[in-house]
Amino acid sequence: MRRKIVWGLLIVIFLGGLVYLFFNSSKTVMTSTAGKITEKEYYEDVKKSAAGQQEFANMVINKVLNKEYGKDVSKSDSDKAFDTQKAQYGSQFKEVLAQNNMTEEQFKESIRNKMIMTYAVKANYKISQKQLDEAYSNYQPETTISLITAKNQDDAQAAIDDINAGDSWASVYKKYSSENKNASATGQLPAFDSTNTSVDSEIRKAAFNMSGVGAISDSPVKGTSGNYYVIKIDKVSDKPAQSKVEKKLKDKIATDFLNDSKNQTEIQKIIGSILRKDDVSVKDTDLKNALSGYMTSGVTANSSSSK
Repeated sequence: MRRKIVWGLLIVIFLGGLVYLFFNSSKTVMTSTAGKITEKEYYEDVKKSAAGQQEFANMVINKVLNKEYGKDVSKSDSDKAFDTQKAQYGSQFKEVLAQNNMTEEQFKESIRNKMIMTYAVKANYKISQKQLDEAYSNYQPETTISLITAKNQDDAQAAIDDINAGDSWASVYKKYSSENKNASATGQLPAFDSTNTSVDSEIRKAAFNMSGVGAISDSPVKGTSGNYYVIKIDKVSDKPAQSKVEKKLKDKIATDFLNDSKNQTEIQKIIGSILRKDDVSVKDTDLKNALSGYMTSGVTANSSSSK
């Protein structure tokens, strides 16, 4: 049930020791009969490691993208995405954080960084009319659901059986859902459409294939993280005109482009172009190559020699 917080090329590595990267002192961080380790020694060792190089690249990229595109991703939107994902994990949220060596704030920051990355790619990735038309034909309108996050598959099936036997959704939710902090809650999630990336893809897929308002999933829905769910359809909006959802469609196309491993080279070109426009210059020789894959991607011999 391990959930990895990963997207595209940016694997966010949270290593506790990396918070010392900005230190360059002789302060001792460890002593033993074999000797001591200073902050400077630690820094010199970590920055040369693969993890240190990757974390440095992440820091630079996130810093630049936040400067250029952070204002385009509102705090309310990123907080909403965080709340939705947290609700999906239910009582297992802390376990997911521990498995990924992340705090709640780091998880929230990773979601925001992902949203900013998506916006940056969208702003620099050319989308054709053909792509838009195809995306609209597959578009599913906003749907509101209530969700039981069961402890296991057997509990999810038992919840379905109880509902089919006549028990109310509210009573079944209180009995089987692993997230019961609010006794009056019914597990309802914010409305989402097919462009949404915060709601588990398996939950979205199952909801969009259900018969309509009032429908209950006829079997447990297994999420991408291994959790089991029961879904109830509360509301389905009418499909809007293409022009009304064009921005969302572009976001979805860009997100799919970003998440497809086959596009890594193209993604590097986009990020590299942004970094070059921001005049990124690495001063530490040991970290020079950390960004080379981005800084040289898409740069031809002619364009390089002309600078």
